[in-house]
Amino acid sequence: MLGIQQVRMRGKTSRAPLFRLLGIALLGSGVICTTASGQEALAPVEVAHARKVDLATGQSFVGTVFPARTSDVGSAVDGRVVALPVRDGQAVAAAEPIAELLRGLLEIELAGAAAELDRRQQVLAELQAGSRPEELEQARADTARLEASLEYARSRLTRIERLVTRGTATTDELQDALAEVRQAEASLRGSRAALAMAEAGPRVEQIAQAAAAVAVQNAAVERINDQLSKHTIRAPFAGWVVERFTEKGEWVARGGLVARIVELDRVEIEVHVPERHVGRLRSGMEVRLEFDAAPTQTWIGTIDQVVPQADLLSRNFPVRVLLENQLHEGVPILRGGMLARAWLPVGRIGRVTVVPKDAVVLGGPQPIVFAVTPTAGNSDGDSQSGTVRPVPVTLGAAVGAAVAIDGEIAAGTPVVIRGNERLRPGTAVRYPLPVQAPLP
Repeated sequence: MLGIQQVRMRGKTSRAPLFRLLGIALLGSGVICTTASGQEALAPVEVAHARKVDLATGQSFVGTVFPARTSDVGSAVDGRVVALPVRDGQAVAAAEPIAELLRGLLEIELAGAAAELDRRQQVLAELQAGSRPEELEQARADTARLEASLEYARSRLTRIERLVTRGTATTDELQDALAEVRQAEASLRGSRAALAMAEAGPRVEQIAQAAAAVAVQNAAVERINDQLSKHTIRAPFAGWVVERFTEKGEWVARGGLVARIVELDRVEIEVHVPERHVGRLRSGMEVRLEFDAAPTQTWIGTIDQVVPQADLLSRNFPVRVLLENQLHEGVPILRGGMLARAWLPVGRIGRVTVVPKDAVVLGGPQPIVFAVTPTAGNSDGDSQSGTVRPVPVTLGAAVGAAVAIDGEIAAGTPVVIRGNERLRPGTAVRYPLPVQAPLP
């Protein structure tokens, strides 16, 4: 037995170290036990009931994976390749540059065209602004000066006319005075016309001509910009570069190929189906697919097209199935040319057992489904506990979000659809109630 030792702190007796020592001693002697001793925590899962449905039995057909879209990207202009920033196997975003062509001469032309456009815009702005105040003031001053000159010429003509009447002025002097009046009148008319033009500003036709000249030059600038944009060759959609057709320094002719890009966010599986089965297939049907490249995953695609033209030698019809691809470490799992096996519902219709596709656990020698055996009397109304057992199954055709199975699972059996990746045989679980049946 450990002795009781008191520790005095600041004049007071403290028993805290005593309890710490007792705790350590009891822990070491195994006296203290966890409250969960002998009772394993229940793993939280979600379940659904297996059910029976009428379904055509599935039959496996070999198919090939194709990208959803393939584009052989070409050049719209002639030019020398000065940059090729992409490599085979590289991912590209939509509109990402994949090649650059030499563009020095076009950039020089663009600078000249832009300068000419600026000059024409300034001319148009000058016409639209009209006459400057200084020009109007000058025109008014000229008009006033000529009005004064005309008044003086008329006054002088009147005086000479009186002198001629008295005989003190000659006829030549009279003619000179009359000519001065007429000249002053003409000058005044011209000055008044110039003032009116200055006050009215440029003619509408002049402004229209200047605006048209600006539009013509603006189109020239846009044409050069368009040519420049074509010297940068871009990806038409997000995808993957699978082949390059040129290299840096090579000459690319207009229409020449630069690179091949494929879209792998979705893939198309082409399956060739004999004519005796093709009549049972319709667009929109869901199809279960298997791939050697991804044996641990469940893949459900949708029939996109049943091509109504058979191969004349084999009498097989192409059936195209669309499937959403998945990424692994940023790389698509399914790629063009891979082998696929499609389970098509073309067999005889019968009663089959279906479970949600999330109930199927792949990765082992055979697909398995974890069936739950409820623990009798262990339900609180909101949840139920039980134990799981792995059941090997053979997969059949897809039906909605479910898949047909062949194994020792009866209709109504609860099967784990969430949390099954961490289960082991005999694991105790708890799942919420009520349990839903899978939709066919």
